Amino acid sequence: MNSFGRIFRVSIFGESHGESVGINIDGCPAGLNLSAEDLLPDLERRKGGKGKGTTPRQEADYPFFKSGVFNGKTTGFPITILFENNNTRSEDYQKQRSFPRPGHADFTAHEKFGGNEDYRGGGHFSARLTTGLVAAGAIAKKLLQQITVNATLIEVGGLKDIEQGLQKAIDAKDSVGGIVECVVKGLPVGLGEPYFDSLESTLAHMMFAIPAVKGIEFGSGFAAAAMFGTEHNDVIENMTGKTTTNHAGGIVGGISNGNDLVFRLAIKPTSSTPKVQRSLNWETGQMEDFSIKGRHDLCVALRAPVIVEACTAIVLVDSMMLENRINRIPRVLQPVAHKVESIYHITTNDAWMKAKETGYYESASLASEGFIHCSTEAQVAGTLERFFAGQTNLVKLLIDPTKLVHELKYEQATDVDMLFPHVYGAINIDAVVEVITL
Repeated sequence: MNSFGRIFRVSIFGESHGESVGINIDGCPAGLNLSAEDLLPDLERRKGGKGKGTTPRQEADYPFFKSGVFNGKTTGFPITILFENNNTRSEDYQKQRSFPRPGHADFTAHEKFGGNEDYRGGGHFSARLTTGLVAAGAIAKKLLQQITVNATLIEVGGLKDIEQGLQKAIDAKDSVGGIVECVVKGLPVGLGEPYFDSLESTLAHMMFAIPAVKGIEFGSGFAAAAMFGTEHNDVIENMTGKTTTNHAGGIVGGISNGNDLVFRLAIKPTSSTPKVQRSLNWETGQMEDFSIKGRHDLCVALRAPVIVEACTAIVLVDSMMLENRINRIPRVLQPVAHKVESIYHITTNDAWMKAKETGYYESASLASEGFIHCSTEAQVAGTLERFFAGQTNLVKLLIDPTKLVHELKYEQATDVDMLFPHVYGAINIDAVVEVITL
């Protein structure tokens, strides 16, 4: 109904012209640094009145935390965020109440809820409620850390040139739709719970909660129907699961495979258009001409990318928590600034030779867990005993943390009561100051 998620669970509430809209987020780990400023950049991207083709309606969209945050950190209990509705013009909707607007939920909502629904501005069906989703998505992005989620508008009105697509609508005095592409980088292998909670299933479920979304495709999508199997199959290059192509869009068998997650959404034209339409007048029971008043987007797809990112991040955090890849208390206990001593990584000589050729070092754990396991000097002996007993052709990389390109974090191991250094990205060769044969 109005909630989504199994562990990281969001519930939306409010109506477009009610006092407020908002969201409740349950399952967010405790100890996450969180303030209104963390949410504002994405909320600004969602706002109307910011550019050509968007609705002139402007709201402050300032997030008011009502629970779940104390002393600037999450408490581990539900987070409730409210957004006030101040810039409303409900009289526009009263005047056109006689006509259930084509493309809107007016008729279906009236039938389902017996006429008790709040119809002003679309009520609970309005994209105004995505404000809360964007706020929850901004929190989810903080939890994803090294995983990046980026959505882009790639087509408007059937045209790759966005400006031309918008001008097409302006010239026609009508609305247009668009296509949004989302790419997620840094996902580990193993997210998704087949059959019915496969990663595609949960993502599609969430995406269709975004108003105006009418279709979704992953990877090659519908084009796959015209391809040969040998053409569509993604050849696996190495033990990390990296593939030469990505027709699957980063998901195989409903499970993430460690490659980029890629999907596209079809966004329909804005249902509210200034053009005169002919439709049912449910007071007279006759078909009559009418036009829609109010303030509306020329192309709702313009504001969709940040909403798509938010919904994607929410799904991924829930999936990560199901896999115990995000703990209920953040594992980051000490920032790298307080740890400047050298760190070590054990690997094979062959892997090191390959790293010298490419200019960077990667391990299998980077794809599966999102980071490379390292050790302090005191931890090296234990690491060798636990993971490399009996192996030969090994080398120990001495790494200068100050030269690392990617982030270094000291985190609690799941099976040992000890902080270990983790590098969240490939290790650049110039950070390796010595290679010691074991």
